[in-house]
Amino acid sequence: MADLDIPANDRLLGIIKRLAIELYGDDSEASQKRVVETALEMRIVWSNLVERGQQETDEVVSKWEFAESLVTKENTGTISNWLFRR
Repeated sequence: MADLDIPANDRLLGIIKRLAIELYGDDSEASQKRVVETALEMRIVWSNLVERGQQETDEVVSKWEFAESLVTKENTGTISNWLFRR
């Protein structure tokens, strides 16, 4: 198993310790590592299931990309009139 250096604030560490106690009976470093490993594994499995599900159902997956703005000083009036016409 690889060692990862994951920055965590005090709140997150408290939650990890609480889960370690609930799931494994103590808040030792080994139990805390198991909590983090389980969380990462669940996230990876979930992500793969979502990706596979989209492929099986041909669900539309949108990826938002925005091109450079075509607005120039010359056509701002035209765009403004089109957007706010009465």
